[in-house]
Amino acid sequence: MPTSPMKDMGPCEVVWKYGESDAAYLGHTLGGVKVTMETNAADILEDQAGDAPVNAVLTGSIVKVEMTLTRLSREELRRVMLQDEVPGEPCVVPIENQVGCDLYDMAYPLVIKPLCGDEVSEDPCEWVYIAKAFPLVGLDLTYDKDTQRTFPITWKCFPSYESGESGTFGTIGMESAATEFGL
Repeated sequence: MPTSPMKDMGPCEVVWKYGESDAAYLGHTLGGVKVTMETNAADILEDQAGDAPVNAVLTGSIVKVEMTLTRLSREELRRVMLQDEVPGEPCVVPIENQVGCDLYDMAYPLVIKPLCGDEVSEDPCEWVYIAKAFPLVGLDLTYDKDTQRTFPITWKCFPSYESGESGTFGTIGMESAATEFGL
């Protein structure tokens, strides 16, 4: 019986800045990693057809990756929050208001690799590759006797117009993408 190319079920490992020397292996998640795509269309209407569209035009797609990270190291937390280590304060992770930044230029490849047991898939045909993703990081630091503190992240994904990617968000499976995109 066939299974989906990226496995039918199970947890994953997430790598941001895949292929870069400072790639971030984002550790453990709580509640799953969700990749969604929504394609939108605008109806073409004519008075003579009433409310029934006579045609439609595609207006674009939106890809999102959502996850809640838990138990991040300071280094990985700094990396997804775009913060450097504060000189002389290695245990400090600044929480800053970030306004007016161009996200496309700060977006990097995001790769999702299924797990089997505690083994990360080494088969790129099972991976999901997002060419340009930027983390919109949140904090959920509840201090009580029952609630785990977490870091919810929604990844803003952009179609890539870098060399060879021709406006694609990425790929399901990376074998041909790795060659085509120089990975």
